[in-house]
Amino acid sequence: MTLTTDKAALDQWYVIGALQDFGPGATHRRLLGGDLTVTRDGDAVTVLGGGETLAARTDYGHVWTTYGTPERDIFALPEWDEADRRAVYCGAVRVRASGLRLIENFLDLAHFPYVHTDILGTESHPEVAKYEVEQRRDVDELWATKCEFFQPKAAASSADGQISNYMYRVVSPFNVMLYKTPPTAPNRWDVIVLFVQPVEPGVSIAHPFMLLIDDTSSEAE
Repeated sequence: MTLTTDKAALDQWYVIGALQDFGPGATHRRLLGGDLTVTRDGDAVTVLGGGETLAARTDYGHVWTTYGTPERDIFALPEWDEADRRAVYCGAVRVRASGLRLIENFLDLAHFPYVHTDILGTESHPEVAKYEVEQRRDVDELWATKCEFFQPKAAASSADGQISNYMYRVVSPFNVMLYKTPPTAPNRWDVIVLFVQPVEPGVSIAHPFMLLIDDTSSEAE
């Protein structure tokens, strides 16, 4: 039994964890108020929910499932296939907030100086410059482009503060990402992804990971 009968919600692909977090035995997860059982055999997974076998995939190093029949395939992420990028998994973070609230926070440039003080922002430079928003109808995605923000330490490899350029990409209600200029490759983009697993009305699990141009920093950095 799920929290909703809304077909628009049920017909979405949801991440329920990184593939590396699932072993050969049964692993239990919750999604939209329903209980799931996941078993893994190599890169193949089986997801059971509500007495049925649900559709499941393992794209971009994560396990995806759905209660319904998504109209679209999982979005394209070509940076995943670039050999010089590092995929950095940040773990699963349980948050006492609705899934859509997490997405709202991720998209809010204005929080940088106050939540990530002296790293992604500083209180002496709180301005959010004008940016552009567009709906890309060919892929049914929302993009915010020409975003700029001063950041004292934009990345682990940063030596000085910089004006970082951003793009935000909303591919579905619970899956978003941002692109930002890496200090060591100004003509390319780092990709920071947030997959949100809505568990209960006021509880979610955030699954952040990054595809970075960075050959110097350790995993911890």
